[in-house]
Amino acid sequence: MTIRAGDLLVAHPEMTNDFFARSVVLITEANATGTVGFVVNRKTIADLSQNIIRNNFQWPYQDFLFEGGPLNRSALVMFHTPEWGSSNTLRITDQLAISSDQFMFEKMSNGDIPLHRRFVYGQSIWSPGQLEKEMSLPKTWLTTRCTQDIMFEYDGDEQWRRSIDHCAQTAIDSYF
Repeated sequence: MTIRAGDLLVAHPEMTNDFFARSVVLITEANATGTVGFVVNRKTIADLSQNIIRNNFQWPYQDFLFEGGPLNRSALVMFHTPEWGSSNTLRITDQLAISSDQFMFEKMSNGDIPLHRRFVYGQSIWSPGQLEKEMSLPKTWLTTRCTQDIMFEYDGDEQWRRSIDHCAQTAIDSYF
């Protein structure tokens, strides 16, 4: 199976990897140099507002940080609906975009906010062929396309369960 930007990797219920067990990973890049994704269902107790206020922005919102992966943990990105944009916004699908710059905080502190958003720090990165090799093993990854509903309406185990249900429904729909 070919993985592409906008796909979700959903951990198989019997996956044994300590970091990725019960995770939902949104793929943002998949090309000859490798695959980049972000775990999107691992909510932390960290409140983004404390970090934003330290940078002299007004932040009347309550946004929690999500742990996106074990690599590049200082990187902070915002996944959001595509009607909104910043200076470096990249549209992943027709339902989802990603931004990561100071200007996004400035816009949002002035009331210009996306319909839905999720802040994630850290990345998950696979070298060329690594993810494909993992996926060929039993009980590792299920795949489906990301939807706004799965991305923004749920988190934690509920998001993981909904993603598994979406994988199953997609498989069933392909036969009928």
